[in-house]
Parts: sequence; C-alpha cells; structure tokens
Amino acid sequence: MFAAVPEHSLLTGPLYYSSLPLWITMIPMLAGIGIYFLKDHWEAVRKGAALVVSFFALVGVILLFPYSLTGVVSYDLIDFMQMGLFFEVDLIGWIFSFLITAVWFLATVFSFAYMDLEHNRRRYYSVLIFTLGATLGVVMAGDFFTLFLFFELMTLSSFILVIHQQDVQSMKAGILYLYLGIFGGLSLLFAIMMLFSATGSVDIAPALDLLGTQRTAIFVFFLIGFGIKAGIVPLHIWLPQAHPVAPSPASALLSGIMIKAGAYGILRVSLILFSAPGELSAPDASYMFIVGNVLMWIGIVTMLAGAAMALLQSNMKRILAYSSVSQMGYIVTGLGVAAFAGIEGGMGFAGAVYHVINHAFFKAGLFIMVGTIYIYTHELELPRLGGMIKKMPLVAATFIIAAFGIAGIPGFNGYPSKTLVHDALLIAFRDYGLISINVAEKIFVLTSALTICYFIKLFRGVFLGPVPEKLDRDYKLPFSVNAVLSSFALIIIVIGLFPNLILERVLVPVAETLKYEGYAMDHLYHFHFFEWHPIEAMIIVVILAVIIYIPAAYRGWFDWKPPWWLSVYALIYQPVTYRLMDVTCRAGVMVDSSVDSAYNRSGSAARTWCNYIGNFDSGLDRFYETSGKAARKLADRSTDMDSRLDDFYEKSGKAARKLADRSTDMDSALDDAYRKTAETAKKMVDQTSKAESRLDGVYDRAGRKTREEIEKRLSEKREKTGRFDPAKWTTKNLSFDTLLLVLVLSIVLLVIFYFGRTL
Repeated sequence: MFAAVPEHSLLTGPLYYSSLPLWITMIPMLAGIGIYFLKDHWEAVRKGAALVVSFFALVGVILLFPYSLTGVVSYDLIDFMQMGLFFEVDLIGWIFSFLITAVWFLATVFSFAYMDLEHNRRRYYSVLIFTLGATLGVVMAGDFFTLFLFFELMTLSSFILVIHQQDVQSMKAGILYLYLGIFGGLSLLFAIMMLFSATGSVDIAPALDLLGTQRTAIFVFFLIGFGIKAGIVPLHIWLPQAHPVAPSPASALLSGIMIKAGAYGILRVSLILFSAPGELSAPDASYMFIVGNVLMWIGIVTMLAGAAMALLQSNMKRILAYSSVSQMGYIVTGLGVAAFAGIEGGMGFAGAVYHVINHAFFKAGLFIMVGTIYIYTHELELPRLGGMIKKMPLVAATFIIAAFGIAGIPGFNGYPSKTLVHDALLIAFRDYGLISINVAEKIFVLTSALTICYFIKLFRGVFLGPVPEKLDRDYKLPFSVNAVLSSFALIIIVIGLFPNLILERVLVPVAETLKYEGYAMDHLYHFHFFEWHPIEAMIIVVILAVIIYIPAAYRGWFDWKPPWWLSVYALIYQPVTYRLMDVTCRAGVMVDSSVDSAYNRSGSAARTWCNYIGNFDSGLDRFYETSGKAARKLADRSTDMDSRLDDFYEKSGKAARKLADRSTDMDSALDDAYRKTAETAKKMVDQTSKAESRLDGVYDRAGRKTREEIEKRLSEKREKTGRFDPAKWTTKNLSFDTLLLVLVLSIVLLVIFYFGRTL
C-alpha cells in the first residue's frame, strides 16, 4: 500500500508513494453525489452512508500518521488537466486532515438529531459529505494548483450549506459568502499564475529567492485569497452573516474547520513558500521581517476587533462567529511572529498550529452546544433565553468546559496554545526590542480578557436567570447528542491536562522539519505549562476580565449598538465600493465619450462614403437600365434569328433526310449493279481463262508451225544467198496466225484492265 522512495529533494525523511490520499479525498466526494440520488424515504440508508464515509475518512487519516511522522505520503495524477493533480501529506497536512475528519465525524453524528427537525435532508447530507472530501483535498494538496481546485470546490459546496433555509436572510448571507469566495478564488488564481510566471512551478516549496520583484504582489494576493476564508479583518464580513443562518452542524464546520483551510494556506505561503532551501540572505531576511510584522499586526487587529464585536452582539451564533474571527487572529499572530523571527520562530509556529487544533475542538463544540439549545427552543437571541442550566444541565456543563478552553484557563485546551503564542511575543520583544511588538503583546492580553467577558455574557444570557414561560418545559436529549457533547468536552479536558503530549509528539517534530532552532526551540522541549510564569499571565488576564466586565455589564456597555459609521462596512467597504464605482463610472464615461466621438467621426465618414456609393450605384443603375434595354432588343433579335435558323434547320434537315434516303437507295442500287457486274465479269474471266487456255494451245501449235516454216525458209535462203538479212524482214513476212494472236492478247488485256478497276 505504501512504497518508500529513498530520497526527496525538499524533505529530510523518505517519500512514501500511496493512493490512500486520493481515496480519502475522492470517496467522500463521490459518496456525497451518490447520497443525493437516494430517495427521501431511505433516511436510514442516507444517515448510515454519511456516518460510514466520515468514519472511513477518519480511519484513513489515522493510517497515514506513522508515515507522515517520518516523511511524506505522495500520490499524483500527472495527466489531469495538463497541470496534474498532486497529493502530498506531510505532518502539517496530517494535523489539519485529522482535525477535519475528527470534527466532521462528530458533526455528522450530531446532524442525525438536528436534521430530523429540518427540511431538505437529502441535499444536506449529500453536500455535507461532498464538502468533507473537498476540504481534505485542500490540506492534502501537493501543489498550489491542486489546492486551488479543491479550495473552489469547498467554497461552492459549503455555499449550499449556508443557504440551507432558503429564506431571505440566508440567501443574502449566501450571496455575500459566494461573492467573497469567488473574489478570494480569483486572488488565489492570480497569485498562482504569478508564481508560475516567476518560478516555472506551482509547487509548495521554498522559493523566496526566485520570486524577484513580484514577491510582494504574490504574497498580497495569496493573503487576500486565504484571508477571506480565514476571516481576518477586514475580510471577515461573511462570518457573522453566514453562521446564524446555516444549520448548527454546518456552522460548527464552517467556524471550526473550513476557516482553518485559510489558516493552512497562510501557513504554507508565509512559512514555506516565502523561505529558502538554505539560509536566507540578508535582503531576504529583512524582507521577511517586514512581511512577518505586517502579518502579526493583521492578527493583532483581527483578534481585538473580533472580540470587541462579539461583546456587542445579542445573537448566540453571531457572538460565536465574531469569536471565530478573534481566535483566527491568535493563529495569524503566531504565524507572523514565526515569519519575521526566521529560524528562531519555532515558538510562534508551534503556538499557531496548537491553537488551530484547540480552536477546532472548542469552537465546533460550542456551535453544537448552541445548536442543541436551538433545536428545542428555536431561539438565538439572548434576551429571549435564560435558565437553560436547569433544563439542559449537560449542555451547560460542556459549555462551561468549552468556554474555559477558549478563554485559556489552565487545565483546558486553549491554555497551552495561547501560552505559546504569548511567549513567542515575549521572546520576540526580548530579541528585537521593538515597541510595536510590546504593544502587540499588551493587546494580546487585553483581547484574552475580552474573550472571557463575552463568554460570561453568553453564559449568563443562555443558562442563568429565569426560564422564559414559553420555554419552561422538559427537554430530553438524544443519546447521539449527549455522546457528541461529552466527546468534545473530554477532548478539551484531556488536551488541557496533558498539553505536552501533542507538543512533544506532533508539534516539535513538525518544527524540526522546518529547521527551526535556537532558544525558542530549546524552550519547546519539555515546556513547563504549569509553572508560575504562564499561570501568572493567565491570572492577570482573568483579573483584567473581571475589571472590565463588572462595570461594563452594570452600565450596559455591552448592549450598546455602535452607529453605522463605526462599522467595517462604513469605514472600509462603503468608501472602497463608492471609490471603485466612481472610478468605474468615470472610466466608463471617458470610454463612452471616446466611443461616441469615434462613432460620430466614423458615422460622418460613413455617410460621405454612403453618398458616394449611392451616386455610384445610381449611375450603375442607369447603365444597367440602358444596357438592359439594348440587351433585351438584342435578345429579341436573337430570338427571331434563332426562330428563322430553327426553320432553316428544319427544312434543310428534311432535305438532308430526303437526300440521305435517296443516297441510301442509290447506294443499294449501285451495290446491286456492282454485284451483278462482278458476277458477269467473273463469268467472263472464267470464259476468257478457258479461251486463253485454248488459244495457248493454238498458239503453241501455230508457233511450232511458224518456226518450222521460218527455219525452212531461212534454210532455203541461206542455201540460196548464203546469209540472212534482217532489215529486209517486214510484217509481210508474218503469217495471219501471228496477227490473230496479237489481236486476241490485246482484247484479253483490255478486259482485265476494265474489270480490275470496277472490282
């Protein structure tokens, strides 16, 4: 199942090749799609499928732990969308994966009781399980492209959870969440494109020395994209809108888990991407000091603003939503300290990651506790609640435990993480001596006190005081709800009582892989959480909280509703929106005027050309009309000539046909004459041949007689004269037979010549 590769260029441990991260991610997504197609009356099957898939994801992540502890588990789909789909689970990714699956499993169990009173359960369970896979894909991604794909899937699917009620308020909150999510996604995409342009890669690996002049722009776009999901100020405005309208299990996941995807992205960018494989150069170290300070102060402002806004709310879920904003400030502050402290930033890193773990459990538990109250009361406003400690004592007890955890009381899980972040600020102030760091530490203490104040307000409003008449009845909680609440409370207590267990077994090994060293790292080994110094700091926070809460509650300061002009909308979003609209409108007017002017000039030129073309067209029309008339006349004459030619052709054709018929008859007659003449000639030839044969006989006989006669006379002549005189020989000397022979031969030659030509 796991194949070990001996070397890996970016890590000190081995690289294990396994498809398990792919299945942990894809099976929940595929199962979520399949659950949607289950019929409504298959409720038990739907719940069982959701529970089995969430448990499968949890077990799969647990199986990855020994391999992630010593190296990295990797898997890739190289041919996916040309860029490839890459999974890499190191110890940082495993921590986030475990938090996601553990809290998701508990939230799924709680959903069984909560959603029985809700509508659209098929859609809810389908999207709930699908979003589990998408969220796991974010923290198991091996590069920024894969992370971006799953980040967008997580945003789109969780949007359906936000608008579950489908009323005006939920749709308004959902639209805001979707708009900001899309804007954040575009920011991430732009940052990834710039990263690829600068380095030729989208790997999550040290690349500060390769970013060049684009490094600030890349960091800002990454911070906006991840910061929206993390809820940092002033990008937090979707949280207080989305949490009150979403179902309580979904709110627990949105606040306890999904905003951690933003924190995970900020961690990967600020501490890994913006680092170098070796030691930072002096200019790069100075640059990261500035970046880290900016990030730290973003965290400080976020934690203070979130706590202040939580104090002024009267809606339970809004208080918890602004509390999530404040707690994310603690995490970002720790990451900022780790970024500017360089290799000495181990304390800030450990505190930030530890608070990610703790916040996931106590904030998800708080939302489920508030959701339990809402199941039976259908009330979220504090003035309409009270006395629930008498009706739901288990909920009250677990709420106190979770509140102690988030307040940082020793013995509960928030205490060790807040202590580490606070000590990181103290160490940074000792090392750098900057007043800004000292001020940040004081604001940290103040914010911790305000956290206690708004939880006192929340606990008093929900659990203390008289029970409203309409809520005065007995409430029996299902076993599943009691089990989930008890599980969260138990986890919070165990982590609080044994804080070094997670620190030494998980966080210190992670810090070592990032090559942190120095005093901070030495201090992390066997950190003494229960010695006087951190406990003293916590006592100061509690005393400060009491000093703030008593007069403020007595004078009703926490019930004050700030004017509109003090809101983040009035201070930031409205001016920015108006300015953007003004710039856009001005640019639009300029463009519109330019376009109008261009259209007018081009229109005038076009009209001139149209006139020229019209005149030319009129001339062509007249030419076409004149030539058309001539053509028609010529065509008429041609038609007449054609008719006459047709008549002539018809008459000549008839004459030709007659001549041809006569020629045929004459030819037949000639053929007969030739045939008869040939037959006659043949007969004459035959007869002539016979006559010639007879004549040959006659000639032979006549010749012999003639020769004999001639020889006789010549003999006689010679005898008389003694010689022969040819000159005195004439035709008279020829006999009649000789003449007759010449005549017959002439007739034969004439006949042969004549009949030879005829044949």
